[in-house]
Amino acid sequence: MTQEAQSPQADGASAPQADGAPPRLAEGIELIGEYEDSGYKEAPSIARRADGQVIQLPAILYHVAESIDGRRTYEEIAERVTEATGRGLGPEEINYLVDEKLRPLGVVAGADGQSPELKKADPLLALKFRVAIVPERVVHAITSVFFPFFFPPVIAAAVAGLIAFDIWMLFFHGIAQGARTIVYNPILLFMLLGLVVVATALHEIGHATAARYGGAKPGVMGAGIYVVWPAFYTDVTDAYRLNRRGRLRTDLGGIYFNALFALGTAGVYLLTGFEPLLIVVLVQHFQIIQQLLPFLRLDGYYILSDLTGVPDLFNRIKPTLKSLIPGKKDESVDELKPWVRAVVIGWVLLLIPVLLFVFGSIMINAPRIFATAYDSFLVHYDKARAAFHDGHTTKGVLASVQMATLGLPALGMALSSGRAGVRAFSGGWHWSEGAPLRRLGLVSGTAAFIALLGFIWYPNGDYRPIQRGERGTVQGAAAQFRQLPTGRPALTSQREQALGGAPTVRDEGSGGTDQAPTSTSPTETTTQPTDTSGATTTQPTDTSGATTTQPTDTTAATTTTP
Repeated sequence: MTQEAQSPQADGASAPQADGAPPRLAEGIELIGEYEDSGYKEAPSIARRADGQVIQLPAILYHVAESIDGRRTYEEIAERVTEATGRGLGPEEINYLVDEKLRPLGVVAGADGQSPELKKADPLLALKFRVAIVPERVVHAITSVFFPFFFPPVIAAAVAGLIAFDIWMLFFHGIAQGARTIVYNPILLFMLLGLVVVATALHEIGHATAARYGGAKPGVMGAGIYVVWPAFYTDVTDAYRLNRRGRLRTDLGGIYFNALFALGTAGVYLLTGFEPLLIVVLVQHFQIIQQLLPFLRLDGYYILSDLTGVPDLFNRIKPTLKSLIPGKKDESVDELKPWVRAVVIGWVLLLIPVLLFVFGSIMINAPRIFATAYDSFLVHYDKARAAFHDGHTTKGVLASVQMATLGLPALGMALSSGRAGVRAFSGGWHWSEGAPLRRLGLVSGTAAFIALLGFIWYPNGDYRPIQRGERGTVQGAAAQFRQLPTGRPALTSQREQALGGAPTVRDEGSGGTDQAPTSTSPTETTTQPTDTSGATTTQPTDTSGATTTQPTDTTAATTTTP
Protein backbone atom coordinates (compact mmCIF):
# COMPACT_ATOMS: atom_id res chain seq x y z
CA MET A 1 0.00 0.00 0.00
CA THR A 2 1.34 3.42 -0.92
CA GLN A 3 1.80 6.19 1.62
CA GLU A 4 -1.21 8.05 0.22
CA ALA A 5 -3.51 5.14 0.92
CA GLN A 6 -2.08 4.06 4.27
CA SER A 7 -4.66 3.68 6.99
CA PRO A 8 -4.40 5.78 10.14
CA GLN A 9 -3.35 2.71 12.05
CA ALA A 10 -0.10 2.67 10.07
CA ASP A 11 0.70 6.11 11.51
CA GLY A 12 -0.12 5.07 15.02
CA ALA A 13 -3.50 6.86 15.05
CA SER A 14 -6.84 5.39 15.91
CA ALA A 15 -9.25 4.85 13.04
CA PRO A 16 -12.44 6.89 12.84
CA GLN A 17 -15.66 4.99 13.08
CA ALA A 18 -17.49 4.55 9.78
CA ASP A 19 -20.98 4.77 11.24
CA GLY A 20 -22.10 8.08 9.74
CA ALA A 21 -24.50 8.78 6.90
CA PRO A 22 -23.40 7.69 3.41
CA PRO A 23 -21.04 10.31 1.93
CA ARG A 24 -21.92 12.17 -1.24
CA LEU A 25 -19.90 14.08 -3.77
CA ALA A 26 -19.72 17.85 -3.54
CA GLU A 27 -22.13 19.75 -5.74
CA GLY A 28 -20.82 20.24 -9.27
CA ILE A 29 -17.86 17.87 -8.96
CA GLU A 30 -16.92 16.16 -12.23
CA LEU A 31 -14.79 13.01 -12.22
CA ILE A 32 -12.89 13.16 -15.50
CA GLY A 33 -10.68 10.08 -15.27
CA GLU A 34 -7.04 9.26 -15.84
CA TYR A 35 -4.76 12.07 -16.99
CA GLU A 36 -3.75 10.66 -20.37
CA ASP A 37 -0.14 10.54 -21.56
CA SER A 38 1.13 11.85 -18.24
CA GLY A 39 4.80 12.14 -17.34
CA TYR A 40 4.28 10.33 -14.04
CA LYS A 41 5.35 6.75 -13.48
CA GLU A 42 1.82 6.16 -12.16
CA ALA A 43 -0.65 8.34 -14.02
CA PRO A 44 -2.94 10.34 -11.70
CA SER A 45 -6.64 10.81 -12.25
CA ILE A 46 -8.28 14.22 -12.37
CA ALA A 47 -11.52 15.76 -11.21
CA ARG A 48 -12.96 19.24 -11.60
CA ARG A 49 -14.85 21.18 -8.93
CA ALA A 50 -17.81 23.46 -9.53
CA ASP A 51 -15.50 26.50 -9.30
CA GLY A 52 -13.49 25.17 -12.24
CA GLN A 53 -10.48 24.04 -10.20
CA VAL A 54 -8.90 20.84 -11.49
CA ILE A 55 -7.56 18.37 -8.92
CA GLN A 56 -5.10 15.54 -9.39
CA LEU A 57 -5.98 12.44 -7.41
CA PRO A 58 -3.98 9.27 -6.80
CA ALA A 59 -5.73 6.17 -8.12
CA ILE A 60 -6.94 5.03 -4.70
CA LEU A 61 -8.63 8.36 -3.94
CA TYR A 62 -10.20 8.50 -7.38
CA HIS A 63 -11.68 5.02 -6.95
CA VAL A 64 -13.13 6.07 -3.60
CA ALA A 65 -14.67 9.19 -5.14
CA GLU A 66 -15.97 7.18 -8.09
CA SER A 67 -17.75 4.80 -5.71
CA ILE A 68 -19.57 7.56 -3.81
CA ASP A 69 -23.13 8.07 -5.02
CA GLY A 70 -24.86 9.36 -1.87
CA ARG A 71 -26.47 5.96 -1.16
CA ARG A 72 -23.62 3.51 -0.66
CA THR A 73 -22.40 3.04 2.88
CA TYR A 74 -18.71 3.11 3.81
CA GLU A 75 -18.74 -0.69 3.89
CA GLU A 76 -20.17 -0.92 0.37
CA ILE A 77 -17.67 1.63 -0.89
CA ALA A 78 -14.84 -0.37 0.71
CA GLU A 79 -15.98 -3.50 -1.12
CA ARG A 80 -16.06 -1.73 -4.48
CA VAL A 81 -12.66 -0.09 -3.99
CA THR A 82 -11.12 -3.37 -2.83
CA GLU A 83 -12.47 -5.12 -5.92
CA ALA A 84 -11.23 -2.36 -8.25
CA THR A 85 -7.74 -1.98 -6.75
CA GLY A 86 -7.02 -5.35 -5.22
CA ARG A 87 -6.23 -3.68 -1.90
CA GLY A 88 -7.96 -4.83 1.21
CA LEU A 89 -9.59 -1.66 2.53
CA GLY A 90 -12.13 -1.59 5.31
CA PRO A 91 -14.90 0.93 6.02
CA GLU A 92 -12.76 2.72 8.64
CA GLU A 93 -10.02 3.31 6.10
CA ILE A 94 -12.52 4.60 3.54
CA ASN A 95 -13.93 6.93 6.18
CA TYR A 96 -10.42 8.21 6.87
CA LEU A 97 -9.73 8.88 3.18
CA VAL A 98 -13.06 10.67 2.79
CA ASP A 99 -12.65 12.87 5.88
CA GLU A 100 -8.92 13.61 5.68
CA LYS A 101 -8.27 13.64 1.93
CA LEU A 102 -11.31 14.12 -0.27
CA ARG A 103 -13.32 16.58 1.84
CA PRO A 104 -10.43 19.05 2.25
CA LEU A 105 -10.05 19.01 -1.54
CA GLY A 106 -13.73 19.79 -2.07
CA VAL A 107 -14.44 16.48 -3.80
CA VAL A 108 -16.84 15.21 -1.13
CA ALA A 109 -19.51 17.30 0.57
CA GLY A 110 -19.17 18.03 4.28
CA ALA A 111 -20.62 15.82 6.97
CA ASP A 112 -23.62 18.17 7.11
CA GLY A 113 -24.22 17.66 3.40
CA GLN A 114 -23.07 21.16 2.45
CA SER A 115 -20.30 21.90 -0.06
CA PRO A 116 -18.06 24.47 1.67
CA GLU A 117 -16.33 27.23 -0.27
CA LEU A 118 -12.68 26.41 -0.75
CA LYS A 119 -9.78 28.69 -1.54
CA LYS A 120 -8.56 28.29 -5.09
CA ALA A 121 -4.90 27.92 -5.94
CA ASP A 122 -2.97 31.14 -6.48
CA PRO A 123 -0.08 30.02 -8.67
CA LEU A 124 3.07 31.94 -9.47
CA LEU A 125 2.91 34.33 -12.43
CA ALA A 126 -0.80 33.79 -12.95
CA LEU A 127 -3.19 36.25 -14.58
CA LYS A 128 -4.70 38.71 -12.08
CA PHE A 129 -7.85 40.86 -11.99
CA ARG A 130 -9.57 38.54 -14.46
CA VAL A 131 -12.83 39.79 -15.88
CA ALA A 132 -14.99 37.54 -18.07
CA ILE A 133 -16.08 39.39 -21.20
CA VAL A 134 -17.39 36.80 -23.68
CA PRO A 135 -19.80 34.23 -22.13
CA GLU A 136 -19.48 30.54 -22.79
CA ARG A 137 -22.47 30.30 -25.14
CA VAL A 138 -21.05 33.07 -27.33
CA VAL A 139 -17.65 31.35 -27.36
CA HIS A 140 -19.38 28.19 -28.56
CA ALA A 141 -21.03 30.10 -31.40
CA ILE A 142 -17.75 31.77 -32.40
CA THR A 143 -15.83 28.48 -32.46
CA SER A 144 -18.53 27.00 -34.70
CA VAL A 145 -17.56 29.54 -37.35
CA PHE A 146 -13.83 28.78 -37.12
CA PHE A 147 -14.15 25.02 -36.62
CA PRO A 148 -13.29 24.13 -40.28
CA PHE A 149 -9.87 25.78 -39.97
CA PHE A 150 -8.69 22.75 -38.01
CA PHE A 151 -9.43 20.28 -40.78
CA PRO A 152 -6.04 18.74 -41.69
CA PRO A 153 -6.14 19.79 -45.38
CA VAL A 154 -6.85 23.39 -44.33
CA ILE A 155 -3.95 23.39 -41.87
CA ALA A 156 -1.56 21.99 -44.47
CA ALA A 157 -2.64 24.55 -47.08
CA ALA A 158 -2.38 27.47 -44.61
CA VAL A 159 1.10 26.51 -43.39
CA ALA A 160 2.38 25.96 -46.94
CA GLY A 161 0.91 29.27 -48.10
CA LEU A 162 2.47 31.25 -45.26
CA ILE A 163 5.87 29.64 -45.75
CA ALA A 164 5.78 30.52 -49.44
CA PHE A 165 4.82 34.12 -48.72
CA ASP A 166 7.50 34.44 -46.02
CA ILE A 167 10.18 33.28 -48.44
CA TRP A 168 9.06 35.84 -50.99
CA MET A 169 8.72 38.65 -48.44
CA LEU A 170 12.00 38.11 -46.56
CA PHE A 171 14.32 36.95 -49.34
CA PHE A 172 13.02 38.67 -52.47
CA HIS A 173 10.77 41.65 -51.77
CA GLY A 174 11.88 42.84 -48.31
CA ILE A 175 10.12 44.98 -45.70
CA ALA A 176 12.08 48.23 -45.90
CA GLN A 177 9.42 50.13 -47.82
CA GLY A 178 6.72 49.12 -45.37
CA ALA A 179 8.84 50.30 -42.43
CA ARG A 180 9.68 53.53 -44.24
CA THR A 181 6.02 54.28 -44.94
CA ILE A 182 5.12 53.85 -41.27
CA VAL A 183 8.01 56.05 -40.09
CA TYR A 184 6.94 58.88 -42.38
CA ASN A 185 3.26 58.36 -41.52
CA PRO A 186 3.15 57.68 -37.76
CA ILE A 187 -0.65 57.67 -37.82
CA LEU A 188 -0.32 54.22 -39.38
CA LEU A 189 0.88 52.97 -35.99
CA PHE A 190 -2.74 53.15 -34.87
CA MET A 191 -3.65 50.87 -37.75
CA LEU A 192 -0.88 48.51 -36.67
CA LEU A 193 -2.08 48.54 -33.06
CA GLY A 194 -5.69 47.93 -34.09
CA LEU A 195 -4.73 44.95 -36.24
CA VAL A 196 -2.61 43.54 -33.41
CA VAL A 197 -5.66 43.76 -31.12
CA VAL A 198 -7.71 41.85 -33.69
CA ALA A 199 -4.96 39.25 -34.03
CA THR A 200 -4.80 38.88 -30.26
CA ALA A 201 -8.53 38.20 -30.09
CA LEU A 202 -8.16 35.64 -32.87
CA HIS A 203 -5.30 34.06 -30.92
CA GLU A 204 -7.69 33.32 -28.06
CA ILE A 205 -10.38 32.12 -30.46
CA GLY A 206 -7.77 29.74 -31.85
CA HIS A 207 -7.22 28.18 -28.44
CA ALA A 208 -10.95 27.83 -27.83
CA THR A 209 -11.65 26.37 -31.28
CA ALA A 210 -8.77 23.90 -30.98
CA ALA A 211 -10.06 22.71 -27.62
CA ARG A 212 -13.55 22.20 -29.02
CA TYR A 213 -12.20 20.44 -32.12
CA GLY A 214 -10.49 17.92 -29.84
CA GLY A 215 -13.68 17.26 -27.87
CA ALA A 216 -13.26 19.63 -24.92
CA LYS A 217 -15.66 22.39 -23.97
CA PRO A 218 -14.13 25.90 -23.96
CA GLY A 219 -15.30 28.36 -21.33
CA VAL A 220 -15.41 32.13 -21.16
CA MET A 221 -13.02 34.62 -22.69
CA GLY A 222 -11.89 37.67 -20.78
CA ALA A 223 -9.11 40.03 -19.86
CA GLY A 224 -6.84 40.68 -16.90
CA ILE A 225 -3.39 41.86 -15.86
CA TYR A 226 -0.43 39.62 -16.54
CA VAL A 227 2.70 40.68 -14.62
CA VAL A 228 2.56 44.36 -15.68
CA TRP A 229 0.38 44.65 -18.76
CA PRO A 230 -3.23 43.98 -19.89
CA ALA A 231 -3.82 40.57 -21.43
CA PHE A 232 -6.58 38.41 -22.87
CA TYR A 233 -7.30 34.87 -21.74
CA THR A 234 -9.50 31.90 -22.63
CA ASP A 235 -10.71 29.24 -20.23
CA VAL A 236 -9.84 25.91 -21.84
CA THR A 237 -9.42 23.95 -18.63
CA ASP A 238 -11.60 21.20 -20.07
CA ALA A 239 -8.69 20.34 -22.39
CA TYR A 240 -7.29 18.34 -19.46
CA ARG A 241 -9.67 15.56 -20.44
CA LEU A 242 -7.95 15.24 -23.83
CA ASN A 243 -4.94 13.12 -24.70
CA ARG A 244 -1.52 14.62 -25.39
CA ARG A 245 -2.34 15.28 -29.05
CA GLY A 246 -5.56 17.09 -28.18
CA ARG A 247 -3.87 19.19 -25.49
CA LEU A 248 -1.02 20.15 -27.82
CA ARG A 249 -3.54 21.13 -30.50
CA THR A 250 -5.16 23.42 -27.94
CA ASP A 251 -1.78 24.92 -26.99
CA LEU A 252 -0.84 25.53 -30.63
CA GLY A 253 -4.26 26.78 -31.67
CA GLY A 254 -3.43 30.36 -30.67
CA ILE A 255 -0.25 30.74 -32.69
CA TYR A 256 -1.89 28.86 -35.57
CA PHE A 257 -4.54 31.58 -35.71
CA ASN A 258 -1.75 34.18 -35.57
CA ALA A 259 -0.40 32.48 -38.68
CA LEU A 260 -3.85 32.53 -40.30
CA PHE A 261 -4.14 36.25 -39.56
CA ALA A 262 -0.71 36.83 -41.12
CA LEU A 263 -1.76 34.84 -44.17
CA GLY A 264 -4.97 36.83 -44.50
CA THR A 265 -3.02 40.07 -44.21
CA ALA A 266 -0.65 38.80 -46.89
CA GLY A 267 -3.64 38.19 -49.15
CA VAL A 268 -4.85 41.75 -48.65
CA TYR A 269 -1.36 43.02 -49.46
CA LEU A 270 -1.28 41.05 -52.71
CA LEU A 271 -4.58 42.65 -53.67
CA THR A 272 -3.69 46.23 -52.67
CA GLY A 273 0.11 46.47 -52.67
CA PHE A 274 -0.09 48.48 -49.43
CA GLU A 275 3.46 48.05 -48.04
CA PRO A 276 2.75 48.67 -44.31
CA LEU A 277 0.73 45.44 -44.29
CA LEU A 278 4.03 43.57 -44.55
CA ILE A 279 4.99 44.98 -41.15
CA VAL A 280 1.75 43.55 -39.76
CA VAL A 281 2.78 40.14 -41.09
CA LEU A 282 6.23 40.54 -39.53
CA VAL A 283 4.77 41.52 -36.15
CA GLN A 284 2.67 38.34 -36.15
CA HIS A 285 5.82 36.29 -36.61
CA PHE A 286 7.47 38.04 -33.66
CA GLN A 287 4.40 37.31 -31.55
CA ILE A 288 4.53 33.64 -32.53
CA ILE A 289 8.22 33.42 -31.60
CA GLN A 290 7.62 35.10 -28.26
CA GLN A 291 4.64 32.88 -27.47
CA LEU A 292 6.86 29.82 -27.94
CA LEU A 293 9.19 30.87 -25.10
CA PRO A 294 8.60 28.44 -22.20
CA PHE A 295 9.69 30.67 -19.33
CA LEU A 296 6.56 32.66 -18.44
CA ARG A 297 3.04 31.36 -18.82
CA LEU A 298 3.21 31.67 -22.57
CA ASP A 299 2.01 29.08 -25.05
CA GLY A 300 5.49 27.55 -24.99
CA TYR A 301 5.12 26.81 -21.27
CA TYR A 302 1.95 24.82 -21.88
CA ILE A 303 3.42 23.10 -24.92
CA LEU A 304 6.34 21.90 -22.77
CA SER A 305 3.91 20.95 -19.99
CA ASP A 306 1.78 18.83 -22.31
CA LEU A 307 4.75 17.31 -24.13
CA THR A 308 6.10 16.04 -20.81
CA GLY A 309 2.69 15.33 -19.29
CA VAL A 310 3.44 17.42 -16.19
CA PRO A 311 0.75 20.11 -15.73
CA ASP A 312 2.37 21.90 -12.79
CA LEU A 313 5.86 22.81 -13.98
CA PHE A 314 6.21 25.96 -11.86
CA ASN A 315 5.48 23.94 -8.73
CA ARG A 316 8.36 21.66 -9.67
CA ILE A 317 10.99 24.36 -9.21
CA LYS A 318 11.58 23.88 -5.49
CA PRO A 319 11.60 20.06 -5.39
CA THR A 320 13.76 19.92 -8.52
CA LEU A 321 16.39 22.23 -7.03
CA LYS A 322 16.25 20.27 -3.79
CA SER A 323 16.79 16.98 -5.62
CA LEU A 324 20.00 18.36 -7.17
CA ILE A 325 21.61 18.60 -3.72
CA PRO A 326 23.66 15.44 -3.02
CA GLY A 327 21.91 13.24 -0.51
CA LYS A 328 18.56 15.01 -0.93
CA LYS A 329 15.58 13.36 -2.55
CA ASP A 330 12.06 14.51 -3.25
CA GLU A 331 9.18 12.15 -3.97
CA SER A 332 7.52 14.62 -6.33
CA VAL A 333 10.63 14.42 -8.56
CA ASP A 334 11.13 10.68 -8.25
CA GLU A 335 7.53 10.04 -9.31
CA LEU A 336 8.29 11.38 -12.79
CA LYS A 337 9.43 9.21 -15.67
CA PRO A 338 13.23 9.40 -16.17
CA TRP A 339 13.12 11.32 -19.47
CA VAL A 340 10.50 13.70 -18.08
CA ARG A 341 12.61 14.30 -14.98
CA ALA A 342 15.59 15.18 -17.20
CA VAL A 343 13.51 17.65 -19.22
CA VAL A 344 12.07 19.26 -16.08
CA ILE A 345 15.53 19.63 -14.52
CA GLY A 346 16.84 21.28 -17.69
CA TRP A 347 13.85 23.62 -17.80
CA VAL A 348 14.30 24.64 -14.16
CA LEU A 349 18.01 25.31 -14.64
CA LEU A 350 17.17 27.62 -17.55
CA LEU A 351 14.14 29.18 -15.89
CA ILE A 352 15.82 30.41 -12.71
CA PRO A 353 18.30 32.81 -14.39
CA VAL A 354 15.60 34.00 -16.80
CA LEU A 355 13.20 34.86 -13.95
CA LEU A 356 15.98 36.53 -11.96
CA PHE A 357 16.89 38.60 -15.03
CA VAL A 358 13.26 39.58 -15.74
CA PHE A 359 12.37 40.58 -12.18
CA GLY A 360 15.78 42.17 -11.65
CA SER A 361 15.22 44.32 -14.73
CA ILE A 362 11.78 45.31 -13.47
CA MET A 363 13.23 46.37 -10.12
CA ILE A 364 16.05 48.34 -11.75
CA ASN A 365 13.82 50.13 -14.23
CA ALA A 366 10.92 50.82 -11.87
CA PRO A 367 11.94 54.49 -11.35
CA ARG A 368 11.94 55.25 -15.07
CA ILE A 369 8.82 53.19 -15.81
CA PHE A 370 6.88 55.01 -13.11
CA ALA A 371 8.31 58.36 -14.24
CA THR A 372 7.19 57.67 -17.80
CA ALA A 373 3.70 56.69 -16.65
CA TYR A 374 3.46 59.79 -14.45
CA ASP A 375 4.58 62.09 -17.27
CA SER A 376 2.08 60.50 -19.65
CA PHE A 377 -0.63 60.81 -17.00
CA LEU A 378 0.00 64.55 -16.71
CA VAL A 379 0.04 64.95 -20.50
CA HIS A 380 -3.35 63.26 -20.82
CA TYR A 381 -4.64 65.19 -17.81
CA ASP A 382 -3.81 68.45 -19.60
CA LYS A 383 -5.51 67.17 -22.74
CA ALA A 384 -8.61 66.10 -20.85
CA ARG A 385 -8.87 69.40 -18.99
CA ALA A 386 -8.47 71.39 -22.20
CA ALA A 387 -10.96 69.21 -24.06
CA PHE A 388 -13.65 69.53 -21.40
CA HIS A 389 -12.99 73.28 -21.14
CA ASP A 390 -13.50 73.63 -24.90
CA GLY A 391 -16.63 71.49 -24.87
CA HIS A 392 -15.02 68.51 -26.64
CA THR A 393 -16.52 65.86 -24.37
CA THR A 394 -15.53 62.86 -26.48
CA LYS A 395 -11.87 63.86 -26.54
CA GLY A 396 -11.98 64.54 -22.84
CA VAL A 397 -13.44 61.13 -22.06
CA LEU A 398 -10.88 59.43 -24.30
CA ALA A 399 -8.02 61.19 -22.52
CA SER A 400 -9.54 60.27 -19.15
CA VAL A 401 -9.74 56.60 -20.15
CA GLN A 402 -6.08 56.69 -21.16
CA MET A 403 -5.22 58.22 -17.79
CA ALA A 404 -6.96 55.36 -16.01
CA THR A 405 -5.29 52.76 -18.23
CA LEU A 406 -1.85 54.09 -17.34
CA GLY A 407 -2.28 52.80 -13.81
CA LEU A 408 -2.63 49.18 -14.90
CA PRO A 409 1.05 48.45 -15.68
CA ALA A 410 2.16 50.13 -12.46
CA LEU A 411 -0.41 48.17 -10.47
CA GLY A 412 0.57 44.93 -12.18
CA MET A 413 4.25 45.57 -11.54
CA ALA A 414 3.67 46.26 -7.84
CA LEU A 415 1.36 43.27 -7.46
CA SER A 416 3.57 40.75 -9.27
CA SER A 417 6.80 41.86 -7.66
CA GLY A 418 5.28 42.14 -4.19
CA ARG A 419 3.65 38.75 -4.46
CA ALA A 420 6.86 37.11 -5.65
CA GLY A 421 8.72 38.70 -2.74
CA VAL A 422 6.17 37.55 -0.18
CA ARG A 423 6.25 34.02 -1.56
CA ALA A 424 10.03 33.90 -1.48
CA PHE A 425 10.20 35.21 2.10
CA SER A 426 7.41 32.88 3.31
CA GLY A 427 9.15 29.91 1.75
CA GLY A 428 12.43 30.94 3.32
CA TRP A 429 10.79 31.42 6.72
CA HIS A 430 9.36 27.93 6.59
CA TRP A 431 12.69 26.53 5.39
CA SER A 432 14.58 28.19 8.25
CA GLU A 433 12.16 27.14 10.98
CA GLY A 434 14.08 25.54 13.86
CA ALA A 435 17.46 26.40 12.31
CA PRO A 436 18.96 29.59 13.80
CA LEU A 437 21.72 29.89 11.22
CA ARG A 438 19.25 29.57 8.35
CA ARG A 439 16.94 32.10 9.96
CA LEU A 440 19.82 34.51 10.44
CA GLY A 441 20.83 34.09 6.80
CA LEU A 442 17.24 34.68 5.67
CA VAL A 443 16.80 37.83 7.76
CA SER A 444 20.21 39.19 6.77
CA GLY A 445 19.63 38.45 3.10
CA THR A 446 16.18 40.07 3.15
CA ALA A 447 17.56 43.16 4.89
CA ALA A 448 20.37 43.42 2.33
CA PHE A 449 17.87 43.11 -0.54
CA ILE A 450 15.64 45.84 0.91
CA ALA A 451 18.68 48.05 1.39
CA LEU A 452 19.69 47.48 -2.24
CA LEU A 453 16.20 48.45 -3.42
CA GLY A 454 16.33 51.58 -1.32
CA PHE A 455 19.75 52.40 -2.76
CA ILE A 456 18.59 52.19 -6.38
CA TRP A 457 15.07 53.58 -5.80
CA TYR A 458 16.10 56.64 -3.82
CA PRO A 459 15.30 59.70 -5.99
CA ASN A 460 18.67 60.95 -7.18
CA GLY A 461 17.94 62.15 -10.70
CA ASP A 462 17.00 58.86 -12.32
CA TYR A 463 13.23 59.37 -12.14
CA ARG A 464 13.11 60.56 -15.75
CA PRO A 465 10.81 59.21 -18.49
CA ILE A 466 12.01 56.86 -21.20
CA GLN A 467 13.10 58.89 -24.21
CA ARG A 468 12.35 58.45 -27.88
CA GLY A 469 15.21 56.56 -29.48
CA GLU A 470 16.06 54.39 -26.46
CA ARG A 471 15.83 50.84 -27.63
CA GLY A 472 15.56 48.75 -24.46
CA THR A 473 17.45 45.69 -25.69
CA VAL A 474 18.40 42.60 -23.73
CA GLN A 475 22.09 43.50 -23.83
CA GLY A 476 21.21 46.98 -22.57
CA ALA A 477 19.29 45.50 -19.66
CA ALA A 478 22.23 43.21 -18.86
CA ALA A 479 24.56 46.25 -18.81
CA GLN A 480 22.36 47.86 -16.16
CA PHE A 481 23.31 45.22 -13.61
CA ARG A 482 26.93 46.35 -13.90
CA GLN A 483 25.80 49.89 -13.01
CA LEU A 484 24.24 48.91 -9.66
CA PRO A 485 27.10 50.49 -7.65
CA THR A 486 26.17 53.90 -9.09
CA GLY A 487 22.82 53.84 -7.29
CA ARG A 488 20.98 54.76 -10.48
CA PRO A 489 21.51 51.86 -12.91
CA ALA A 490 18.39 52.71 -14.92
CA LEU A 491 19.80 56.15 -15.82
CA THR A 492 23.41 56.90 -14.99
CA SER A 493 24.64 60.49 -14.97
CA GLN A 494 26.51 59.93 -18.23
CA ARG A 495 23.44 58.46 -19.86
CA GLU A 496 21.30 61.36 -18.68
CA GLN A 497 23.71 63.83 -20.25
CA ALA A 498 23.66 61.87 -23.53
CA LEU A 499 19.88 62.10 -23.50
CA GLY A 500 19.93 65.86 -23.05
CA GLY A 501 18.67 65.63 -19.48
CA ALA A 502 15.93 63.13 -20.40
CA PRO A 503 13.17 65.79 -20.45
CA THR A 504 9.52 65.10 -19.84
CA VAL A 505 7.04 65.37 -22.69
CA ARG A 506 4.84 67.65 -20.59
CA ASP A 507 7.65 70.13 -20.00
CA GLU A 508 8.34 70.27 -23.70
CA GLY A 509 4.69 71.06 -24.32
CA SER A 510 4.19 68.52 -27.11
CA GLY A 511 2.87 65.05 -27.61
CA GLY A 512 6.35 63.69 -28.15
CA THR A 513 9.91 64.71 -28.76
CA ASP A 514 10.67 65.75 -32.29
CA GLN A 515 14.36 65.15 -32.01
CA ALA A 516 15.95 61.85 -31.13
CA PRO A 517 18.41 61.80 -28.23
CA THR A 518 22.08 62.11 -28.98
CA SER A 519 22.65 58.46 -28.13
CA THR A 520 20.54 55.43 -28.87
CA SER A 521 22.79 52.81 -27.43
CA PRO A 522 20.88 49.92 -25.84
CA THR A 523 21.82 50.52 -22.25
CA GLU A 524 19.63 51.88 -19.56
CA THR A 525 16.04 50.81 -20.29
CA THR A 526 14.06 47.72 -20.97
CA THR A 527 10.87 47.34 -22.93
CA GLN A 528 7.81 45.46 -21.87
CA PRO A 529 7.17 42.11 -23.58
CA THR A 530 4.58 42.34 -26.30
CA ASP A 531 2.40 39.41 -25.36
CA THR A 532 2.35 36.54 -22.93
CA SER A 533 0.17 34.02 -21.61
CA GLY A 534 -1.92 33.10 -18.89
CA ALA A 535 -2.43 30.50 -17.18
CA THR A 536 -3.17 27.14 -15.81
CA THR A 537 -1.08 25.82 -12.92
CA THR A 538 -1.14 22.95 -10.49
CA GLN A 539 -0.40 23.28 -6.81
CA PRO A 540 0.14 20.51 -4.23
CA THR A 541 -2.48 20.45 -1.55
CA ASP A 542 -1.65 17.72 0.95
CA THR A 543 0.40 14.61 1.65
CA SER A 544 -2.04 12.41 -0.23
CA GLY A 545 -0.33 13.43 -3.44
CA ALA A 546 -3.42 15.19 -4.77
CA THR A 547 -2.83 18.52 -6.41
CA THR A 548 -5.06 21.36 -7.48
CA THR A 549 -4.99 23.19 -10.77
CA GLN A 550 -5.80 26.83 -11.47
CA PRO A 551 -8.43 26.52 -14.18
CA THR A 552 -9.04 29.88 -15.70
CA ASP A 553 -6.59 30.11 -18.55
CA THR A 554 -4.63 27.08 -19.62
CA THR A 555 -3.65 28.98 -22.73
CA ALA A 556 -1.21 31.82 -22.67
CA ALA A 557 -2.46 35.28 -21.93
CA THR A 558 -1.81 37.65 -24.81
CA THR A 559 -1.40 41.40 -24.90
CA THR A 560 -2.11 44.03 -27.49
CA THR A 561 1.19 45.92 -27.60
CA PRO A 562 2.72 45.80 -31.11
